Amino acid sequence: MTTTPELVLVVQLSNTGVRSSTDLAALADALRETAQDLVPGVSTHTLLSSTPVPLVIDLPARDVILDSSRILLSHTEFDILSRLVQRPRVVVSRTTLRELDPAATDIDQRRGRSVDVHVSRIRTKLGRFGSIITTVRGTGYRFDPHPGVHIVEPLTRRSA
Repeated sequence: MTTTPELVLVVQLSNTGVRSSTDLAALADALRETAQDLVPGVSTHTLLSSTPVPLVIDLPARDVILDSSRILLSHTEFDILSRLVQRPRVVVSRTTLRELDPAATDIDQRRGRSVDVHVSRIRTKLGRFGSIITTVRGTGYRFDPHPGVHIVEPLTRRSA
């Protein structure tokens, strides 16, 4: 099985004189084009920011960066966080999230506590951003976007 090469670009710009988001998008395009020239077929993901972003959730790289430090999440914790952030403001049921935990037993399935434990651990690891995951009593959990949180999603190459 062959995997596609991947390049994640995180560019922080300050005092550059960039005047618009169009300028930033043009810079991102130029960086993606250069990456394609250097490594044909590379998949690129770009985060452009004029100021440091306190929390970055990088879905393609399966990384969470808080204040420039990587947060270590278990495989299941990242899967749960990923499922939530891909559906902002939408309640995801405990049952749906429980299916992401390969270690959940039949007893866990009936009691539903494994998801609660994973979410509690994610909140603790996110520190001051733990509140981006809201409990919806009797139903599940919801991701509430925050201006200090940036979600990196796969970008497709733009055509001219």
